[in-house]
Amino acid sequence: MNRKCSCGKNCYTTFENLGQKIENLQECEKCKDIQIKKFSPLKDLIDFNELTGDYMKCSCGKRPIDIVMSHILKIMIEEEIVPEKATLRRNSPVPLSEFYYSSLNPQFINENSLILLHPDFTKESALKLIEEVPEVKGVLKGSPQETVGQLNKNTEIKHFELLEGCDVQSNVMRTLIDEKIIVNKEQSKHHIEVAPTTESKLVKLHNYLKNNNIEKGIAVDAMCGSGVIGTYLLKYGFEKVIFNDINPEAIENLKETLEVNNINEGYEIHNEAFEDLEIDHADLCIVDAFPKDDASEIIEKAEKIADNVLII
Repeated sequence: MNRKCSCGKNCYTTFENLGQKIENLQECEKCKDIQIKKFSPLKDLIDFNELTGDYMKCSCGKRPIDIVMSHILKIMIEEEIVPEKATLRRNSPVPLSEFYYSSLNPQFINENSLILLHPDFTKESALKLIEEVPEVKGVLKGSPQETVGQLNKNTEIKHFELLEGCDVQSNVMRTLIDEKIIVNKEQSKHHIEVAPTTESKLVKLHNYLKNNNIEKGIAVDAMCGSGVIGTYLLKYGFEKVIFNDINPEAIENLKETLEVNNINEGYEIHNEAFEDLEIDHADLCIVDAFPKDDASEIIEKAEKIADNVLII
């Protein structure tokens, strides 16, 4: 698989380019860590006239995360999105890496590698961030407290607004079966969940299977989203996984996940509310609902159709 992003860059992670992307996270020997006081007004700490795209940049092209976030916050102050006395701790946008590998969190940032999220971004400020901060790849308008996607059959699909740039993001999870799982997604369309969070779910699933001596069978990934849970079950040894999600955009993302992880058999895909899905019996059903969603009806159905039910 060699999928090119619409932005023209190599945004999609595959097993062919995975090693290079992991290597790119590492800092070089010359990278110098610089930490900015998080609770002090940024204007009291850095001369804004010096804070350009080359400020504190290493010869390898990376800059310390605190310098990058300071540059971003400077522009937000100039655009009057945050107060004059803004601090990194209280006023920074959510920085999402375009590539997450497990719990490895780089402290030195490459160009075109950050996706920013803030509820008060404007088209003008987004364009300025893209043009002036080399590390910024995409700018999203929205709150991290919002549920992006489709919560249940009674709600509509919600997105963050992509103001400028590209929002394709990759997460790579390590597993206890020595298999990596890759997920590529457009962050404006999908719930924010980074690799360490997903890995913890896979550990919970793995332990459940081991503790209950479940090695194979038919499984249902009831609210599959990008499809990580079901992909893991297929790699674990299940003969069949029934993927289901009410959100058609999640289903399209699921198909990409199956392709990039070289899964081409042993599954069904359904695009329905799980409550309406017609299924007679399964050995295992996984319910991974959105935070704050009432999944009681879904759990009740899962317990009727499956011998084993895991709520994640």
